[in-house]
Amino acid sequence: MKRKIWGLTLFLLGSFFSLQAQNVSSLSWGQVCSGKMESEWYGSEEAQKIADDVIYVQRTSGGWMKNEDLHKLTPAKRQTLYNERNKQSCLDNSATTMEMRFLAKVYQKTGIEKYKTAFLKALNMIFIAEKTHGGWSQYYPLSSNGSYHNYLTFNDDLMTNVMKLLQEIANNKGDFENLVDAEMRAKCEVSFQKGLEVIIKCQVDDNGTKSAWCAQHDPETLLPVEGRPHELPSISGSESAHLLSFLMTIENPSKELQATITSAVKWLDAHKIEDKALEDFTNDAGEKDRRVIDKPGSAIWGRFIQLGGKTGEEIYNAFFTKLKNRNQKRSYTTNGKTYTYTEYEIATTSYKPEMAYQPIYAIYDDQYQHLYYRFLYNYEDSEPEIDNKGCPVVTSLNAIRRTSYQFLGNWCQNVINVEYPAWLQRIKDQEESAGYTTYPLTTETYTGSTTGDPTITYNFSGGISISNDKGKGYATGLSSIKSIKYSAGVKYTIQLPKGLTVNKIKFYGYDNYADADAYISTLNGTNYNSTEYVFPAKDAAGNATLTSHTFDFSEQPVQGTIEFIINGKQCGLAITLYSKDSTSGIDNTLNENKQNNVKKLLQNGQLLIIKDGTLYNAAGQIVEQNTNSDKL
Repeated sequence: MKRKIWGLTLFLLGSFFSLQAQNVSSLSWGQVCSGKMESEWYGSEEAQKIADDVIYVQRTSGGWMKNEDLHKLTPAKRQTLYNERNKQSCLDNSATTMEMRFLAKVYQKTGIEKYKTAFLKALNMIFIAEKTHGGWSQYYPLSSNGSYHNYLTFNDDLMTNVMKLLQEIANNKGDFENLVDAEMRAKCEVSFQKGLEVIIKCQVDDNGTKSAWCAQHDPETLLPVEGRPHELPSISGSESAHLLSFLMTIENPSKELQATITSAVKWLDAHKIEDKALEDFTNDAGEKDRRVIDKPGSAIWGRFIQLGGKTGEEIYNAFFTKLKNRNQKRSYTTNGKTYTYTEYEIATTSYKPEMAYQPIYAIYDDQYQHLYYRFLYNYEDSEPEIDNKGCPVVTSLNAIRRTSYQFLGNWCQNVINVEYPAWLQRIKDQEESAGYTTYPLTTETYTGSTTGDPTITYNFSGGISISNDKGKGYATGLSSIKSIKYSAGVKYTIQLPKGLTVNKIKFYGYDNYADADAYISTLNGTNYNSTEYVFPAKDAAGNATLTSHTFDFSEQPVQGTIEFIINGKQCGLAITLYSKDSTSGIDNTLNENKQNNVKKLLQNGQLLIIKDGTLYNAAGQIVEQNTNSDKL
């Protein structure tokens, strides 16, 4: 009995210190909201006190302001934010969506109604703030001065942050489980789908070829538009990469969405700056600086890529007309003389249509307002020129601008080389899995390891395991394909649960090294040579080639075990088993993460959503229950 009491005491003490080990003030507000504290902490008095502050400073429109550390407010700051509660709510920099996630966590642990009420107030603001075509601006209510804040905004993941939140609420999972009713979940689904549709519509038509996206788009015309004075209308390499990463997470994508993703990837791949990379260094003036260097196998893209042809003409003429109508003047004084320009003058005299599809740069500095919206085409230092008023003006960025803002970057490289091939494989997998029950053996379905002497066993959902007797422990590979590392020359045994028959197996992955190809040398007693089922070595830049090999057991289905050996080099693999004769007794936890069944359709011009057998209209109102979608 004493041992049991002592053990219980240690357990309770361990739990206490575990909760206390992470000091909330040592984390950023974003980390607190995303769940970096221990799960039980969100029900603590400390968490409730912070949640009370979050409610206290909530804007009357429903949201919150950005860049505020709401978990460590001083009394003075708390009062200041309260006094500003009638100002606009913000969705930029994860504002409002972060606070909603935090309130959901605290409500789930406490059940205190005021946290749910504040959450719903913010959710309703998101519905109200949604644009006619779908999507959101940085602030709600909109700015009265017609600034770029009112545009449809992809910049800084604003759209995708909101859409991810809506999707999670609609799916009734995690922190949002049973937080809202079915009608509200349906409204979230409708909003999500409208957001998806406007992303597809905003994809810029580059003279008949679908390209990618700008950081901001006009909410009515959906054309690319400017942001701040150094953020010119263009295709954005950064925002497009982030959008593609998000779009490729959507389950069961429509053919239209698949075409959107594929065309954007192809356009970005065609407009890369090959064999180049960025390097930080100290220049001759002793300043921190950044430059472009040669790097075979690497690539960079412009944050702002100038458009050309009729598309470019339409977009830039609309931009210039806007500046002309605004008639904003900018002045600059040098050597005792003041030069005054309109923003229209600055933009039109510096714009060079012949530089289409090149990166464009600009300088935003209140000391040099005569450079606002000035098109620059040189990243590295170049000589100033004398303009038509006799004023010397820069023709390039300077060290401060190169290092303080990412005008160039490799954002698209991983999307094109890793995420996109993995996404294509998932689409192919869905087609291949028709008529089969699939059992992926990946980091997502891995449940833990069992260590013996010398056998180590990796356990997976569904009662499946993979073991080796060489002491090779579990290690993760590329996260994009949820792969696991398998060592060369080691026999791995897949143990199948009783009753499971495997009709085919697929190995999808890559060679983890650059000096030699890896290959499947043995599968269930059959040997293969080094040229048959190959995973190519990484290239000189360290990029992996994702490759798929499928073995069909239809003529002789497998039960019991499947043995395989990889030779040459270590591989990162996602293995999938396909079964046409699965027994109902097998643990079905592999399907736990699938999304709820959602179907979207247009009927008589009206958008309808079928979710969990219930038909909703675009406002999220129930139209019909126990709906048979096949009859619609």
